[in-house]
Amino acid sequence: MISNKRSLDAYVQAGTLVLQGNWDFRAPAGALSHLKNVLENAPSIQAIDFKGVDNVDFVFLMLLYDLLGHKKPKFLNANAYTARVLEVVENWIREDPSILKQEHAMRTFKNPLDKLGRGVASFYGTLLNTFNFCGMVVYYVGLVLIRPKTLCLAPLTHHIHESGFKVLPVSILTVFVVGFAIALQGAVELQQMGFPMMSIEMTAKLALREMGPFILALVVAGRSASSFTAQIGVMKITEELDAMKTMGLNPFQFLVLPRVLALVIAMPLLVFIADTFALLGAMIAIKFQLNVGFTHYVARLHENVGLSHFFVGMVKAPFWGFAIALVGCMRGFEVKGDTESIGRLTTISVVNALFWIIFLDALFSVIFSKLNI
Repeated sequence: MISNKRSLDAYVQAGTLVLQGNWDFRAPAGALSHLKNVLENAPSIQAIDFKGVDNVDFVFLMLLYDLLGHKKPKFLNANAYTARVLEVVENWIREDPSILKQEHAMRTFKNPLDKLGRGVASFYGTLLNTFNFCGMVVYYVGLVLIRPKTLCLAPLTHHIHESGFKVLPVSILTVFVVGFAIALQGAVELQQMGFPMMSIEMTAKLALREMGPFILALVVAGRSASSFTAQIGVMKITEELDAMKTMGLNPFQFLVLPRVLALVIAMPLLVFIADTFALLGAMIAIKFQLNVGFTHYVARLHENVGLSHFFVGMVKAPFWGFAIALVGCMRGFEVKGDTESIGRLTTISVVNALFWIIFLDALFSVIFSKLNI
């Protein structure tokens, strides 16, 4: 037991930490050091007795929670003020991401299966949230079809330009370079096999069905999904979403729906342009490697490549746009706490968007193969 001019006492009796005196921000360092030693040397603390405490504050209770770590003792004989302060501190700690991360790391270290279980639970919760968010988007799209005047045209056109056509320069350059490279490699290999002209239809079908649309979707996902998450996340942290609700505006209708519809509308147009430049890159590669003229290339393309290959790529485009916008907006609404969560969820949104692009592409490949398209 220790005593000083402020009559601060801290000792353990039958598994209960007994505190006496005024424990607030003015507590001397010696008393706090003694309290730390008592908690470290005590085998187990089942309760903390505040009967002899004259005064406590948030500063001391935060320190006490930090010293207790993952222990959760009972609080005995706390007066009304102390009980209220304890409740506020407990709620704050429960919502603090950094403290939750520390506790999660300690539990994971002690029990390796805990990480697996929490991962499965997190995946299940995210899947349910995704289906719920998707259902809300479909619901509001249905409302727009019933009452077209409810659609906000100004943000829709803005996002078509910002999230769609502003991606064109980097998208065009990317698909052009990839189309050139793949056509060149295909021409070299088929030339060695004795079928050089087959590289024309092979690269054209690849560009129309997969290469052009898929690469474009990856570029849009990297740009638009992260942008949507960051924009909505910042609005949530700065309480702009709460302000919109206070004014009677629906954040989902004003923020999510225009972004989703913008990408659904813009993606087919972007895919058309991407296909054009992918074929142009392939045409130049064939000219460089096989010395086939542009007229001959277009004629053979018209004879051996049907429009069905073009429509296969176009069908995927709106679904990819829907998935990218859905993931970006959903992760934006999950932002909470501080700006660190914006960066973390922005990264997650891009990864999730890429996953859904690959998943949908594989799904459509299976469907088109079964339909012989």
